[in-house]
Amino acid sequence: MKRCILALACFLMLAHATAAWADTPNIRQSINYFMNYFNEAVVQAIHLKEYEQREKLTRKRPYTQEYVFIQDMNARIEKTLGLALNLCDIYYIYNKTTYCFTKDEKNYLFDRIDNIMDTLQKITETPFNIDQGMVDDKKSFVGKNVVEFNKRIQDLRAFIKTSLVVFQR
Repeated sequence: MKRCILALACFLMLAHATAAWADTPNIRQSINYFMNYFNEAVVQAIHLKEYEQREKLTRKRPYTQEYVFIQDMNARIEKTLGLALNLCDIYYIYNKTTYCFTKDEKNYLFDRIDNIMDTLQKITETPFNIDQGMVDDKKSFVGKNVVEFNKRIQDLRAFIKTSLVVFQR
C-alpha cells in the first residue's frame, strides 16, 4: 500500500511538473513571438506613414502636433524593433550553443535582457512632445496609436519575464 501511495504521489508530481513545463515558452516559441512583435510594429509604422501621406502632413502642415507625434512614434518603433531583434538574437544564439554557456555568460545574458527590459519601460514612460489631451483621447488617431504601442510593449515585457525560464533549463 505504501508503494502504491508513493508511486501515485510521484506520478502526480510528475504530471504537475510536466504541465508547468508546458506552460512556459521554449526557445522556438520565443523567437516566433519576437518575429510576430516585429511584424506588428512594422504594420503600425506603415499605418503611420499612410496616415501622414493621406493627410499630407509633410506638405500642408509640417511641424503640426500630429506630424511631430508621427515622427516621435516612428522613432520609438524603430528603437523597440532594434531591441526586439537583439532579444531574438540572444535567444537564437543561446538555442544553438546552450552547452557552451558558463555561469558568467548566463549572468551577462540576464543583465543584457534586464537592460533591454528597462529600456523598453523607459520608452513607454517618456512623454510625447505634444499636448497631453491628444494622447489621452483614446478615440483619436494619436490616442489609438499610443494605446496600441504601449500594449505591445507591455505584452513584450510580460512575455520576456515568462520566457526567462528557457535560460535556466
